[in-house]
Amino acid sequence: MRIFFLIIALLITNIQARTIIDDYGRVVTIPDNITKIYASHPPLTMSLLAFDPNLVAALNFPFNDEQKPYVGTAVSRPIVGGFFGQGNTPNYEILASVKPDVILMWGGATGAENHLKKFSALGIPVLMVHNESINDLIGQFDLFGRLTGNTKRAQELIAYTKDTLGLIQSLQTKVNARKDVRYYFAEGVDGLSSECEGSFHLEPFIYSGGKNAIDCKMSSNYGMEKMSMERILFSDPDVIIAMEKPFADSIISNPQWKMLRAVKAGRVLSIPAVPFNYITRPPSFMRLLGIRWLIHAFYPDLIKPIDQEKKRFEKIFFPSYRG
Repeated sequence: MRIFFLIIALLITNIQARTIIDDYGRVVTIPDNITKIYASHPPLTMSLLAFDPNLVAALNFPFNDEQKPYVGTAVSRPIVGGFFGQGNTPNYEILASVKPDVILMWGGATGAENHLKKFSALGIPVLMVHNESINDLIGQFDLFGRLTGNTKRAQELIAYTKDTLGLIQSLQTKVNARKDVRYYFAEGVDGLSSECEGSFHLEPFIYSGGKNAIDCKMSSNYGMEKMSMERILFSDPDVIIAMEKPFADSIISNPQWKMLRAVKAGRVLSIPAVPFNYITRPPSFMRLLGIRWLIHAFYPDLIKPIDQEKKRFEKIFFPSYRG
């Protein structure tokens, strides 16, 4: 009799489960009904947030007051942490108590194999996902559609992503015909950190047609390489794109920075960051709007200001927002 009930239990389990192939060719058994998903890297959490905040089982970091109106039910989720450089790791005890149906992790991240072993020990299915390029948003949204059955929502987000990438492609000939606009990407409160060749944080800049005024190599995947003032003065960029608004606001009164042509010409711009940064940290779907913003910053006559586009973008990616 005990064997009979064991067989019945196994049959029920099989009925309620299915298999899916992740981006790395792994065949993973997952629950048939997916309602709670945890993503171990902020860019993936952001993509999930755009698809459906109700699916977010736990967060990598808390939302600030400006972000909360945009994120729907995800605002109250527990903070588990995640992998986003500088030794950050998830709290596995809290994650186990949350009991997500599926864990998503960036398969190309440093230490991915070790992370996979730790997650697998929790007994929760893990899907490894591509997140090397803005183009990977298409695959992420498609995956969420397959996991949940909400393919209509997936196609809505995929359509906007393809629309933006198509716009970039259509402008490439015109951008290539222009004189290079040399930019300095100023990170940190003092503006003395930046990104070097090969950093995925620079991908929106590449799409926008700008040229990095700083010639340097990455020392780590985290980025934010330290720069000397002398190096920046020598590069003398045409435009300064600042991560921190206080830095951008103060630069005109700084005797060293105001010697740069970008400052003299009034071409110092702080990246919009509401509800999330348009360019990076985290590098998310917000880059689809950020690329348009950068193109206008570099070549104002090629593309209109993004005021109207911002409204359309928010309606698609933050449908619960009532701004």
